[in-house]
Amino acid sequence: RGRAPSGGAAGPPAGGPVARWRRGGCGRCWRRCGRAGACCHRPVTCTPTSSSSHPKSWQGTRYDQERLLRKSCTLYVGNLSFYTTEEQIHELFGKSGDIKKIIMGLDKVKKTACGFCFVEYYARGDAENAMRYINGTRLDDRIIRTDWDAGFKEGRQYGRGRSGGQVRDEYRQDYDAGRGGYGKTVQCQ
Repeated sequence: RGRAPSGGAAGPPAGGPVARWRRGGCGRCWRRCGRAGACCHRPVTCTPTSSSSHPKSWQGTRYDQERLLRKSCTLYVGNLSFYTTEEQIHELFGKSGDIKKIIMGLDKVKKTACGFCFVEYYARGDAENAMRYINGTRLDDRIIRTDWDAGFKEGRQYGRGRSGGQVRDEYRQDYDAGRGGYGKTVQCQ
């Protein structure tokens, strides 16, 4: 009890509590932490679980998105300080391989850094090394997180929050000097 049964249509795959798995909309597959009713056999508009893995504008099947993620050379990097520079990103991520491009996340109103970026490598193996060795490391006194991204498209460099930055910074209650102080809703009160 409390563990996921192994494989098949009878139950979710092994590897986590049952609560983390949901049956796909087709009734034939199990999806991890996805939207209830969504599956790889039916087109869906995904609501984001993170900025990179399920972009707000994604149209298509989860199978298509997973296929793109498996061959992608692009990483989403989050939890950056607003003061982290592109040069610092290049220095750290360049240790895993040759970087093709770095796109810094920007506040869509102020056009200033807002705590995330995309790093695109020339080779998939270099991106895999970055995921393996750099994810969870410290940069500018912050533990950064990396995730696969299906590929950068123009417009995704801007924050999606109402104030122009990231949504997560809108509602933050604590003071975080590396991310602009208090959250935007706290500052407005």
